[in-house]
Amino acid sequence: MRLVILIALNFAAVAALFFFRNRRRPFRILDPAWAFLSGYFMNYCVRPTVYLFDPEAASFYKETLNTDAALRAGLPGALLFAMTGLLGFAIGDLYCERTARRISRRLPTADLGRLANSRSYLLAKILLGVAGVVGLWGFIRDTGWSGSLPELLTGFQRDTFLGIIFGHGYWTFAMQLSIVGWALMCAQWIAYPKKHRGWRRVTFAAWRYAWLILSTLVWVAFGERSAILTVLFVPFAIFVTVKSLASKDENQRILPRRAWILGLIFVLIAGPVGLLMKQKEVTSSAIIAMAISAWDSMEFTVAAGDQLGFRDLFWGRSYVSDIVYTWYPRALFPNKPERYGAVLLQDRLAPDLMEFPNATFPPGILVEAFANFWYVGLFVIPLLLAVFCRAVYFRIQARDLFWIVQMALFFPQLASFRSLGWEFAALFLNLLVLALVVSFCRVAGFLALTPAQVPLQIRSSQPNPGC
Repeated sequence: MRLVILIALNFAAVAALFFFRNRRRPFRILDPAWAFLSGYFMNYCVRPTVYLFDPEAASFYKETLNTDAALRAGLPGALLFAMTGLLGFAIGDLYCERTARRISRRLPTADLGRLANSRSYLLAKILLGVAGVVGLWGFIRDTGWSGSLPELLTGFQRDTFLGIIFGHGYWTFAMQLSIVGWALMCAQWIAYPKKHRGWRRVTFAAWRYAWLILSTLVWVAFGERSAILTVLFVPFAIFVTVKSLASKDENQRILPRRAWILGLIFVLIAGPVGLLMKQKEVTSSAIIAMAISAWDSMEFTVAAGDQLGFRDLFWGRSYVSDIVYTWYPRALFPNKPERYGAVLLQDRLAPDLMEFPNATFPPGILVEAFANFWYVGLFVIPLLLAVFCRAVYFRIQARDLFWIVQMALFFPQLASFRSLGWEFAALFLNLLVLALVVSFCRVAGFLALTPAQVPLQIRSSQPNPGC
């Protein structure tokens, strides 16, 4: 009975924050605060509820983390633990507006609108997209896999590719670049559309869908459900955000009319498609288990309350090492640790999971905050995250396309609720890549503006007397 009451309180707390903040500011789908709340909702509302009705579908670590008895006994405390983090996030979100505004003014940005129609911008997008194909090809070559294209597109080769991922992170990096290129393409098409007629319209539509299919199939072949969902989420989120910023009433009509399509796609890919990729039987219970499998903080939260004491704290080491080492090329720096960041916390709570060297099981944002700075961190880290989310929200409200693109990429990662170190490492990478794209476009534009070209541009702007 106590467990049911605490689950109900978690539902009520999330709902109250949802409605209260909606009354105070316009809803924006790419507000990163919604990503945090979505991840919290899945971990500490949906998962415990599913556990009540079907423990087999909701508990993933019986042999390695918690016994059934330990999980049931520790779950009420874990829900109170989670509500402490939610309280910190709510305070930061609702009552730190002035701090968030100051941070917002200092966030790096660039005017993508001035670059979007240049040839250099087009070239940069294509190069980033091609990088994804190169990354997949690299995994295929280094594993020595040989087979037909239909076999590759089943996603069955994921374990084969992950078997050599250690020391081959540059191929993963290349594949991630394809999503950045896809986001830049979508931003241009949606925010700065061009009118095409006749065959040009058909050709442009074919070009758009060809890049969508290519960006998706790269990750289908790799068997990565989260990346597939990100590819599909990016155009939807950018479209809804750009259109809603253009009109106060537009968001009320666009989002409900299309959100159910995205929801249906999510359920299909996260559930049945995920089971097929892993060659498992498709049943109703298995679909539920697979669909919620990405949000696995519930068991780690129970274990953290039992196993982590003050002497076990990481004092920020997990955050720093993830941000520093994630994109640190092992090929150039062979002394890079094999296990670092959130994986060290996983090893501390569930050492038996080290038997799966090609898989990682990060403990979740709140557990990571607690493991670094104890109960102070459990409250303060979500509060600071909320302030950052609010600062980004102000950039979105200012119609900053640079940050709209960044949040289209960052939102699914934050919603996974897995590790702030991982998520901010990805954010910093995306910031760096977009900064390089902007620099490339500006340098190319500067070099194109040669003295010989200036008179031509001026003359072409004058009326032609021969007309």
